[in-house]
Amino acid sequence: MATYFASDVHLRIDRPERSRRFADWVQTLKACDSLIVVGDLCDFWFASRQRGLDFRSCVGLSAARDFVDRGGSLSIIAGNHDLWLGPFYEQALGGRFLADSLSLVTEGIKIHAIHGHLLGARSPWKGVMESRWFLDTFRRVPERLAAALEQKLDASNDVHRARSDRRHLEVYRRYAVSLANVAELIVLGHIHRPQDEIIGEKTRMIVLGGWILGSSRLKIADGRAEFHHESLAQTNHN
Repeated sequence: MATYFASDVHLRIDRPERSRRFADWVQTLKACDSLIVVGDLCDFWFASRQRGLDFRSCVGLSAARDFVDRGGSLSIIAGNHDLWLGPFYEQALGGRFLADSLSLVTEGIKIHAIHGHLLGARSPWKGVMESRWFLDTFRRVPERLAAALEQKLDASNDVHRARSDRRHLEVYRRYAVSLANVAELIVLGHIHRPQDEIIGEKTRMIVLGGWILGSSRLKIADGRAEFHHESLAQTNHN
């Protein structure tokens, strides 16, 4: 029996390669295992434009449902992309949706998990994009225009990614310090950049990398926390 963490999978029906990589991993989990997704299991594109489609056409979501049907435990913490998908996760996938964070003790390790987008480092305009108003508005935008807007946003994120990551990591470290007496292991996501470091004297902070350009997962078993991540280049080479 093991507890696994992953984040920022960004599943969507029109990205089958990413979905297949996630499904291949989930299918290796045992019925007695637990999977905790630390935000953004699905992408905003799925939340806004693909929600009404058959979710089993996304093999990643289908694998998550099959994992639950086999007896596995699935918990999903809200991220900035899937904030409004809680009812879908619970009804379609059979998972447990958590709107904020999760604290637990497993294998004797005190763990606190949170996506991280609301800890204080995001740009103010990103908050507008996480609103229900923006979700409903973007759903009505014509396909071609929506795709163009997405490309423009991705390009902007790429330009500012390094600075944004540094800003978030500074906030994450302060957050980890504030929880030093509460948790031994702090698990975060959001920035897609894998990070594993010791904060202060004994608090371990792991930032789970995303699945867009690779894969990343944390395994808790036998009293140990093992962090694995690999890039697409490594995956293809193997």
